[in-house]
Amino acid sequence: MSLRGISAQLTLSAPSKLDITIAQATLQGREWRKLALYCPDARIERDLIECRRGLLDVGEKFPLTFQYRPGARSLALTLFPESTERWQAQLLWRGDNLAASLEVKNGKAARLNPWLPEQSIRFNQGVIDLTGKLEWGVQARGKLDVSATLRNGGFSDAAGTRAGEKLAGTLTLQAVRADTWRWKVSTAWREGEVFWQPFYIAPGERRLSAQGSWQDAQAVVDQAQLEWAGIGTAQLSGAWNRAAGRIEHLQVAAKSLALDPLYRTFMKPWAQDGVLSKLTLSGVADGAITFKQGALEEANLVIRQGGLKHEEKMFGLAGIDASLAWQQNQARENRINVSSGFVGKLPLGAFSVRATLAPDRVSVAPLTLPILDGALTMEGVEAQRENNDWRWSLSAALQPISMQRLSQALQLPAMHGTLSAVIPQVIYARQSLTVGGALLFKVFDGAVVVTDLRATDLLSPTPHGYANIDMRNLDLDLLTRTFSFGNIQGRLDVAVNALELFAWRPVKFDAKVASSPGEYPRKISQRAVENITSLGGAGGTAALQRSFLRFFDQFGYERIGLSCRLERGMCEMAGIEDVPQGYLIVKGGGIPALSVIGYNRRVGWEELLARIQRATQGGKPIVQ
Repeated sequence: MSLRGISAQLTLSAPSKLDITIAQATLQGREWRKLALYCPDARIERDLIECRRGLLDVGEKFPLTFQYRPGARSLALTLFPESTERWQAQLLWRGDNLAASLEVKNGKAARLNPWLPEQSIRFNQGVIDLTGKLEWGVQARGKLDVSATLRNGGFSDAAGTRAGEKLAGTLTLQAVRADTWRWKVSTAWREGEVFWQPFYIAPGERRLSAQGSWQDAQAVVDQAQLEWAGIGTAQLSGAWNRAAGRIEHLQVAAKSLALDPLYRTFMKPWAQDGVLSKLTLSGVADGAITFKQGALEEANLVIRQGGLKHEEKMFGLAGIDASLAWQQNQARENRINVSSGFVGKLPLGAFSVRATLAPDRVSVAPLTLPILDGALTMEGVEAQRENNDWRWSLSAALQPISMQRLSQALQLPAMHGTLSAVIPQVIYARQSLTVGGALLFKVFDGAVVVTDLRATDLLSPTPHGYANIDMRNLDLDLLTRTFSFGNIQGRLDVAVNALELFAWRPVKFDAKVASSPGEYPRKISQRAVENITSLGGAGGTAALQRSFLRFFDQFGYERIGLSCRLERGMCEMAGIEDVPQGYLIVKGGGIPALSVIGYNRRVGWEELLARIQRATQGGKPIVQ
């Protein structure tokens, strides 16, 4: 504190007048200029200086009273900023000891703003009641007692990243100093809501009680307890190195935490717009963490009857019981038991995960996920931390699943046969997935091979995917029986090269469909001819209906071929070969034989999808 340019004028009249001006005053880093104190009714005696109806001018004018007794070394000061507002302070010196008290009644919280750090919040509303007592003496002894209440508080910052409304709560603080300060604090937040980017804290009751010590080099919390209504209770202890600005040690333990409100309050705000931002959790958990020298040393988590579900029903797990542990200097065994789940529309049976967690490595024992009447087995599931990013790898196999049960689960037309697959090594790192080899699927009595499969930005709203797909010797009878397309007997090869997906929708590819080589029955129904014709353009169906061929249900064919090169939303179409009118899709063979010609070379991708949908959902095809 410092005062400069002090002048005083005393008029010994009846009543006496006392005017004091200060050119510059500094207190705790805050500065005032041209301060003035006017006492038109002063009382000056041998051991008393009193101002009964004074006015303090600090840029804003406040009525005040004060009494100063030089002999007793005491000062009593009361400010009345408004009619119902009172700020009262008392100071008393006894030798080298100071006793001070402060009492505030209906004080405006905004009056604290000049004393707050520059980049801190600013109160815009609220009323404070406060009582405080301080005893300070020689030989580093002291005592502090504070009790405060806030009503209808509100605050914000200049950037708009922190704000609070309708806040109400209490604070009590007790501290005693001998060689060091020993303190005890208790707070209760009873009302109001807070946004502290990125967190939003809804109205509800929270309580914190703590005790510890304070030294020049270190702040210590011996024990603290936080009670958060709707979430649970946590205990902590620790020490903060004030000189180094880091945690020396910290232990936090929590019991019976409600997972869903915990996730929505503290975890979801960090997830932004990815998959992790759209989860619903259930169940309770116990947890504990330990920090030493600023680094995480150990963490434990036990989940009971937990649940996890994506808001858009992409996936979900139920009946989760887990015991998870991580330690800085050694590997720990972990287990997760799940009673049921789903991925999309596919149900999952009960399964268990056994994993070993080390500081920079995760290793999972062979895992089997029951899916319908089959299962997905995974081996070699490992993760390695590389430059603060995790790299995952695994290989898997899909044991045969009934296509009929699969189609029922996916709410698709009934399919026949079985589905199985072999999945070579899969690597995931930095939101990117790469398959190191070819994926092999067995479906429709044929083989599907997927190569060069990779995907990027998987956790974003717009992931990218790339692949080449080769399907060989698919049974057309099994395939066309699945959909309301008409019947085709024969075998089919499909090649989809340079496939590119954006947000899981095709944006580019070069696809070709052609009859498989070899000897096998080749028949096509009139219904299938009509639908194939609708894909290639107008004219063919009408001609078929007008001719004598309308009396036949099936026709022979020699070859089937159709291609589409998709780019910029348009599909460049072709067939087996070019003909004067367009391109040949079905080349007739046998008796009766029938050829199908396509006329449209360029078709909008969305329009082609609509045609395929109409052709596979039944009803007459629309030819335009």
